[in-house]
Amino acid sequence: MKSFAAAALSFITAATAGTVVWDGSFTPFTSSSTFDNWSWSNQVGTYQWYIHGASATSAYLNTGASYKNPAITREDKGLKLTVDSTSHWNGQTMMRTELIPQTSANLGTGQMYYHFSIMHQATNPPGTSEHQIMFFESHFTELKVGIGSDTSALNWCVGGQSKWSTAFTAGVWYNFAYDINVSIPHQSYMDLY
Repeated sequence: MKSFAAAALSFITAATAGTVVWDGSFTPFTSSSTFDNWSWSNQVGTYQWYIHGASATSAYLNTGASYKNPAITREDKGLKLTVDSTSHWNGQTMMRTELIPQTSANLGTGQMYYHFSIMHQATNPPGTSEHQIMFFESHFTELKVGIGSDTSALNWCVGGQSKWSTAFTAGVWYNFAYDINVSIPHQSYMDLY
């Protein structure tokens, strides 16, 4: 079993003027079952939740104060996301547990800022198999473990190639801010902070 804690600020998206376009806070989620309110016929809440294994949602997602980045003071809860041997989705052999932003806002145009924090505990670390931890559907940028010569390292990849890596130490929070300008087709500009 692999577990990651995602900070309450996971995937906050803002325009350059500072207007929040989409807020991925986990504070409103009273329990794991809150994620089950979303369906294709009932697209409510801030996340789409359909890519996961056959077990109950609580086997894959849990919210709580113990999962939040303590440096983030405006949020009450974070998320513990689990990928385990039951995380096969739709007959695929790749194990998957995914949350996808649910919004009518266009998150793929202009200049946007995305902020998220991640951490893993010493119990059930990510392992050495390739895992996409945070990614965009186009995979133009993603955070991964399980690649390169140090498969336990956290890698930031662009176009499938690692551009930066660091030890992914248990119990340490890693904070990321993406500054992405996607207004130029096929030439997206991105900075990692």
